[in-house]
Amino acid sequence: MKICLVCQHAGVGDVFFLQYVARKYLSMGYTVVWPLKEKLLWIKDYIPDIQFCSENDDFPGKEYYGQDMIIVAPQFVYLGLMNTHFWGNDYGVPEDDTCMVMHSKYLLQHLDWNDWSEGFKFNRNIDKENDLYYNVLELTDDSKYVFVNKYANTDNRKNNDLVFPEFDLPIINLEILKDFSLFDWCKVIENAQEIHTVHTSVPYLIDKLNIRAEKYHMYQGIHYDNVKHIPFLKNTPVYIPN
Repeated sequence: MKICLVCQHAGVGDVFFLQYVARKYLSMGYTVVWPLKEKLLWIKDYIPDIQFCSENDDFPGKEYYGQDMIIVAPQFVYLGLMNTHFWGNDYGVPEDDTCMVMHSKYLLQHLDWNDWSEGFKFNRNIDKENDLYYNVLELTDDSKYVFVNKYANTDNRKNNDLVFPEFDLPIINLEILKDFSLFDWCKVIENAQEIHTVHTSVPYLIDKLNIRAEKYHMYQGIHYDNVKHIPFLKNTPVYIPN
């Protein structure tokens, strides 16, 4: 069995963004093994064709895991992609202020980062989406509201310092709920009249959805200003710097 081992254990946005890379190796007959932090293993329920596991598990190639390097061999590939933006300026493309952190992960694979959305595929749990929408949040098919997200980072750091405009509609805030994952907020996001979110994994998810919102703003949040260069393809937000 051919193995492709990915070292990119956080954050959620990085995992979404790098699905295209993983699927390139799936298409070549590799089994993609992707260890994650325990708190992120909910992802495997929505993306079943990649073997997500815990970093604490035993998995092929664990002796290489955590190292900043790339190994490509006929039967084994190791992609140490956590810190590629530190590998040299040629990979960061700083001269055009491209997002070094994200762009470098694709440049090292000789892949176009504009294709990231093509590889981001997931299964939706419609029953859980409806449960959250109708029963937990008590929304209806006619509800009009603004979706707001202040959370970023794998540790769910909430940015309460952001100044949002005055809204004319009720606000539905993204919250961390025990029985629901980020994917289960898809229906809530799709039906919002406006979307306001910090840069985090949420805009990557939004890029795959059929949103109704005519106003969609992405705020810089805790990240560098060059996140404004992320190539969102379907739903491009208006970028708001801090």
